[in-house]
Amino acid sequence: MNDAELLEWCRAKAEANKYISFPEELLNEITAEQALLVAGMFGANTLILLPEKERNFFEWLKAEDPAVWEDLWGGEESGIEPYVVAIGFLPKVTGGGRGFPICDLVACDNYYFTQEHIISEESKLMLESAKERLMAKQKLTPAQLLTLEISISPIDIWRFAYNYKIGLADAKQAVQTLVEDKVLIHLSKAEHLANFIE
Repeated sequence: MNDAELLEWCRAKAEANKYISFPEELLNEITAEQALLVAGMFGANTLILLPEKERNFFEWLKAEDPAVWEDLWGGEESGIEPYVVAIGFLPKVTGGGRGFPICDLVACDNYYFTQEHIISEESKLMLESAKERLMAKQKLTPAQLLTLEISISPIDIWRFAYNYKIGLADAKQAVQTLVEDKVLIHLSKAEHLANFIE
């Protein structure tokens, strides 16, 4: 589907429904550039249903950390349908995007990290060590793996734990270790993270 066809398809779906539900095959076809184009052409009031892989992740989150799920989606009494988000998140949930970021929790601590959260000379040494171990196909500790992931692209601890099948307690312990070793800064409040969110 070319750009004009995609925009027209989105326009028709937005006019006919409360939100746009992209078929999986279309999501797989959309390029990063097209996702940015669509996100830019529609206002913040246009909504999309998160793709199935994202919904699967959030169902895992609901089982593993119900308080965070509740903080994000507000439960049924809020009137907000779970997994429906602004179309501006389309680039995050298609192509090479990391997925819908968990970075604006109010009732729970945030565990969202970007490259700017890696703060010291020690962190550069740890990152180089992690890269060397990865290239040598040696096992990485959760802390090394998390540092490597953060250096690539912003990520939250829940996505990290889900992607690597690491327990949440172990993932949070990796954060604690990195903070204690002065490799990482942990900003747990949403208002402190605002400047780090793309």
